[in-house]
Amino acid sequence: MKILKITTNYFMMLFMACVFVLGFANMHCVEAADLYTPTNYWNDDKNYPLAFAQNGVSRYVDLSSAKIIEQKENVEENSKTTVFAYDVIMVNGDITTKFSYKTMIRFINDEFYIASARANGDGWFQLSDRSFDQPQYNATLILADYFGVDK
Repeated sequence: MKILKITTNYFMMLFMACVFVLGFANMHCVEAADLYTPTNYWNDDKNYPLAFAQNGVSRYVDLSSAKIIEQKENVEENSKTTVFAYDVIMVNGDITTKFSYKTMIRFINDEFYIASARANGDGWFQLSDRSFDQPQYNATLILADYFGVDK
C-alpha cells in the first residue's frame, strides 16, 4: 500500500511538472493580434490613454513623454525590435504619481514578445499580459500603435 501511495504521488508530481513546463513554454510568446486599444483617457485627454485600471487605481501612458530610443531590424531572423522610454501616471483618487519605464517589443515572424528593462539596468525580463505585468504590457502595445511599430 505504501509503494502504491509513493508511486501515485510520484506520477502526480510528474504530471503537474509537465503541465507547468508546457504551460510556461506556451506563455513566453504571443501570437500577433490587434494592438491594444485604450478604452478611456485621463480627463478625456487623448495624450493620456488608459493602460490599466484595477480597484480604483488607473495607470495612464503619458504620450508626450514617450520616445523610441532604439530600433533594430534583422532580416535574416525576420525580426524587428523597438525600445521605448515613457512615463506612466498612476491615479488613485486625488493622488497622482509618475513612474518612468523602458520597455521593448520584438516582432519575430507572426509573434511578438514584450520585455521591461531591469531596474538595475542589467538586461530585460519578459512581460506577460497577465497580473502584475499587465500595465507595462498594455502600455507597450499602446506605444507600438502610437508610433506605428509593427511587424
